[in-house]
Amino acid sequence: MSAPRDDLGIGRLVRMFAVLSVALVLALAFAAGRSHFTEWRRVEDRYNQLAQQKGLPTIERKVRQVWRPELGVVDRCGTCHLGAAGETPLPSEKGGERTFDKHPDIPHDAREFGCTVCHGGDGRATTSLAAHEGMLERPQIEAGCATCHSGLIATPGKAAAHGRKVVDEAKCDACHGAKKDLATIGLHGFRNDWHARHAEKAGAATEGEWTKFQPLAEDEQTDVSAFLHTQVGAPRLMQAKALVAELGCRGCHRIGGVGGDDGPDLSGEGDRRVADLDFRAVTMTGPYTLAAWERAHLLAPARVVPGSKMLDLHLDGERADQLTLFAMSQRERAIPETFAPRDRYRVRKLGERDFATEPTTAGATLYGVFCVACHGADGAGGRFEEHALIPAIGDPDFLALVDDGYLRRAINEGRPGRRMPSWGARETGLHSEEVDALVAWLRAREPTAPTMAEVMAAPVDLANGKQLFAAQCAPCHGTGGEGSQVAPPLAAKDNPVLADDSRIYGTVTVGVAGTAMGSFRRFDAHALRGLLAAVRALPPTTKLRTGWAPQKGDASRGAPLFKANCARCHGERAEGKDGPALANPAFRAIATEGFLTATILRGRGQMPKFGEQAKDHEKLSPAQVADIVAFLKK
Repeated sequence: MSAPRDDLGIGRLVRMFAVLSVALVLALAFAAGRSHFTEWRRVEDRYNQLAQQKGLPTIERKVRQVWRPELGVVDRCGTCHLGAAGETPLPSEKGGERTFDKHPDIPHDAREFGCTVCHGGDGRATTSLAAHEGMLERPQIEAGCATCHSGLIATPGKAAAHGRKVVDEAKCDACHGAKKDLATIGLHGFRNDWHARHAEKAGAATEGEWTKFQPLAEDEQTDVSAFLHTQVGAPRLMQAKALVAELGCRGCHRIGGVGGDDGPDLSGEGDRRVADLDFRAVTMTGPYTLAAWERAHLLAPARVVPGSKMLDLHLDGERADQLTLFAMSQRERAIPETFAPRDRYRVRKLGERDFATEPTTAGATLYGVFCVACHGADGAGGRFEEHALIPAIGDPDFLALVDDGYLRRAINEGRPGRRMPSWGARETGLHSEEVDALVAWLRAREPTAPTMAEVMAAPVDLANGKQLFAAQCAPCHGTGGEGSQVAPPLAAKDNPVLADDSRIYGTVTVGVAGTAMGSFRRFDAHALRGLLAAVRALPPTTKLRTGWAPQKGDASRGAPLFKANCARCHGERAEGKDGPALANPAFRAIATEGFLTATILRGRGQMPKFGEQAKDHEKLSPAQVADIVAFLKK
């Protein structure tokens, strides 16, 4: 018998509903079971098991969360890291587990700010794999401090190390050790007149601990201050910042808004995505991480990033690790002003520097921060692989030819189109007082001339004096002092310099501003005594000093001379090649004809002396030099 036509299949619908109901019940049961058997619950169960074994109170199983909306922090790390979250620590060295250790002592409470604000990672996650993604690795753990403390003061050089030694020898811990107030004093700040205050209290004390205070020398006070600035609870981070200040990284890179623009801005370098990096030239022994890429790039810039203009700093492993830590510390985080630490506020709002600038060491520090990577230690210049020849700005021969105005303009205006930025013309560069400190530091590279009394007390060595005159003076003044197109006659009867030895001494040791006559203060008293005698012994000339002036050269004659003698280093059109770009408008504006003349004749650094014959070049006469200078200045 056939089924009625109005049968709606109720039985089949009932069966389907039953199957779906069972599936729903199973899904709900699975969800409840999955929630019950989570990783974080197993961690807390393990904690309770260990706590019971040690007779300690157990804890409630729950997700422990730090929520700071003003900082954008939602942090559940304490759910597993129970010791750091405030539960009774069960340290690994006492039979517990590392996850249950107490957090090391730091100036902050992890229960207040959470963990990810310093360590990175995903604070919302409740599984270790998800929570640890993007977290700083252990070697770079201190990089997290700079997320907020971006204005910590770096102290390059040996000052901080000497300051620590002074603190140890002076037994400062006898008073400060118990309070541990020196451990993080660099974070909280200290008075600049701390030593004067100590001396004042010690002078008024008749008994007690203040009577033990012994005054320090001025240089010791400076170095102790440098050491105290490094006491922030993050020694490796401070070493890394000091190394960056020593290597001149800001000469090419902006860091915190200050520095050059020849390389990429390093602000936010620690936030780069691993997926955006090219690891093909990186030899990996571990996971592909940002820190691994940064370290490989620091060790071999051009290999990891083909075409990179970054100088190979020839780093050893320890220095590469320190710079990697610094790169990872460049992580941007927006912080309300009410939460910003003092160092960050001073740098970002008040424009202070994050490197030491004490007056006595400012020049050396600034040179290290901005200049040393290109111009070398003490301004010695040199060549960096395939890069152009870097001028030796600390060379005494160079400094003997330029005045402070030249140095100041060169720093302020730079060399547009070249790697030398205009440091004084932008907010990311140098303040005027910093330029002055740099000029003073460079000027100190010059040797100090012996006094007139020391010169006159030295024995007269006429033969040596004549040799010096032939090598140093004759290229401009002529073999007999008769004068030339670029220098006046020395033996003229109306030459006021010959009035007495002190006039000759002053001219030789100071030079004559605005001319090709630079100073020769590098000579010792014996050499200068002989040179004075040689000038006195010059044969008289009928030429007069009065009315003499340098004669302009001929640019048309200078062009082929430049091509034959200078173009191999400076380029066919003086555009710069291995040597500086002499046609650069900024250089031409500050390089006087006298400076150019003297540089060509006297040489400097790796530039040969064209005032004398050599195997690789012909001797140029003063007239030929004047023609080359006319070509350069046209």
